[in-house]
Amino acid sequence: MSAYWLIAVPALPMAAAIIILSAGSRISRAAGWLLVAANAASLLSLLILHGDIPMRIDADLAVIGNYHITVGLWLDRLSFYTAVFVSAVALFVNLYACGYMAEEEGKSRFFAEMAFFTGAMLTLVLAGSFLLFFAAWEWVGLASFLLIGFWYGKEGVPPAAKNAFLITRIGDMGLFLGWLWVLLLLDTTDIPFFLDNVAAHGIDLGVMILLSILFFIGAIGKSAQLPLSAWLPPAMAGPTPVSALIHSATMVAAGVYLLLRLYPLFESVRITLDLILWVGGATALFAALAATVQTDFKRVLAWSTISQLGEMLFAIGLAGPLAAFFHLVTHGVFKSTLFLTAGAVEHGTGKRDLGSLGGLWRKMPVTAVVFAIAALALAGVPPFSGFFSEDKILAGAVGRSFFTGVFMLVVVFLAGIYISRAGAAVFGRWPGAPEPAAEKTDKFMLAAMIVLAVFAAGLGWALSGTISHLVPFEKHGGELSILWKVAAVAVALAGIGFGILRVYRSGPVPALGSFWSGLESGLNRATQFAGGVVSLSGRFVDAAERGFAGGALQVKRATVNMAAGCDRIEQVFDKGASGLAYACLNLADRSDRLENAGFSDGLDRFAALFGRAGRRFASLQTGKLYLYTMGLFVWTFLVIVLGLLVWIGTAMG
Repeated sequence: MSAYWLIAVPALPMAAAIIILSAGSRISRAAGWLLVAANAASLLSLLILHGDIPMRIDADLAVIGNYHITVGLWLDRLSFYTAVFVSAVALFVNLYACGYMAEEEGKSRFFAEMAFFTGAMLTLVLAGSFLLFFAAWEWVGLASFLLIGFWYGKEGVPPAAKNAFLITRIGDMGLFLGWLWVLLLLDTTDIPFFLDNVAAHGIDLGVMILLSILFFIGAIGKSAQLPLSAWLPPAMAGPTPVSALIHSATMVAAGVYLLLRLYPLFESVRITLDLILWVGGATALFAALAATVQTDFKRVLAWSTISQLGEMLFAIGLAGPLAAFFHLVTHGVFKSTLFLTAGAVEHGTGKRDLGSLGGLWRKMPVTAVVFAIAALALAGVPPFSGFFSEDKILAGAVGRSFFTGVFMLVVVFLAGIYISRAGAAVFGRWPGAPEPAAEKTDKFMLAAMIVLAVFAAGLGWALSGTISHLVPFEKHGGELSILWKVAAVAVALAGIGFGILRVYRSGPVPALGSFWSGLESGLNRATQFAGGVVSLSGRFVDAAERGFAGGALQVKRATVNMAAGCDRIEQVFDKGASGLAYACLNLADRSDRLENAGFSDGLDRFAALFGRAGRRFASLQTGKLYLYTMGLFVWTFLVIVLGLLVWIGTAMG
């Protein structure tokens, strides 16, 4: 019975997607509620399975020689708690979407795509085979493409959707090649079997290094890490529930989840952990600086997401998967809350440019309070959730070296700056603020925001003492000294104060100067250059392919002509052979007639002639010797004369 409950977890949202898509506009008003109901039932199915951990469902999809292509679901502590997190956040974001999309056209299409995404993400988290994991990974990418491009009629939306789809495909190639290599090595796509072989050192170290790099490339693309970060900020062109669910709490976190799922592999390869550390740290710093200069409310949060994901990779590189998972959960909660507040502001005012907002504290008080809670959680201020998870990351950084600890404090300081700058620009009254009119926020939107804000406030504290018992990772880095704890809080508060002061003095200008404005444009140019190189390579390959195709076509034509010629020659030979056979048969027939009519009759006559001649010679036998001698002389004379005549004729000629 437990197997049915496990299958129901991803199957229920998928079934909702099929029903909504099939019914179309006939259930447009009820589509959102059908998704919410399916989401709630999926979460309930998970909670029912809590006592059945661990459990697996798997089967051979195909057996080709020695290769076993398996599919199945794997419920262990990591997949269980990640699935609970994904399903819970999705539930409240989809509830919010019921209010946000109430007046939009195409609601059925939107909710069908959101249901498809939810089912795909749960499949990814619960997958027990690389084949199913990769399939769900691609489904998630497809759903993101469809949802980013939901308003495809708006300017800039189709390119944003296309860029997100194409850039993430670059990273996907790493994952694809990685699991295919595992299949060649172990003859199976089973993830637990692969991890058992890694733990038993059953794979060569050089192979594990290359595999870990390939899987890390997959994580870079999906989690928008350098150098593949440029796709996420433009993806804010989609509806806000998409940004809240896909681009903060779930899809972009899939890359981090991949590293956690395969952590035994990375733990065995120190060089790849160092690479993860450097990429994560560089991304966290780069994105935080880029966030300080953004003027679009949602783009601030987008760059913040990239920076926070960089912190998670930084933690994994420090050999701290527990800290990374903890921050994955808390970040998913407070960042989805922040995106929902941004959506409420845009929905109520029709604006999201920081220079066009301001003074919304009195007009949208609940939204302002919710934003403040989530912002304090992001900045790492106690007792909000982000403080507890970033405390674990900071402990790992300090355990590595003093300088990595200081680096982490710099990232925390920048987080305080960019989030307080955005909050002050939107809700505060700064000099010259337009203070636009704002409509009342929908009750379902408010309900979802408030619930998530409660989690953003208290989830970190609730999990701080139990997180090490929930997921199969050991503590790393020890406990922070009181000096480091005080420094972390002081740095967070200093960043918040600096950001607010900067806005109240100068408005929403770049917090640290315009120099950092070039970061995003530089990354975009680099991405465009790389894309141009790929495009040029594609054109070269296409030209080469056309050349090969043309050559192959010529070879084909020559082969066809040769075959036709051979066929004609064969026909000539057939006709010649048929004629020869006919002639031979005719000759044989004539020979038979000749034999019957000529030789047989002729020989019979010749034999009769010899018989008569014999009788005549017999009649000449007289017994007189002189007659025989005369006959012999005459015969010899005739022969000699005949011979002389022939010789004379030859000599004269």
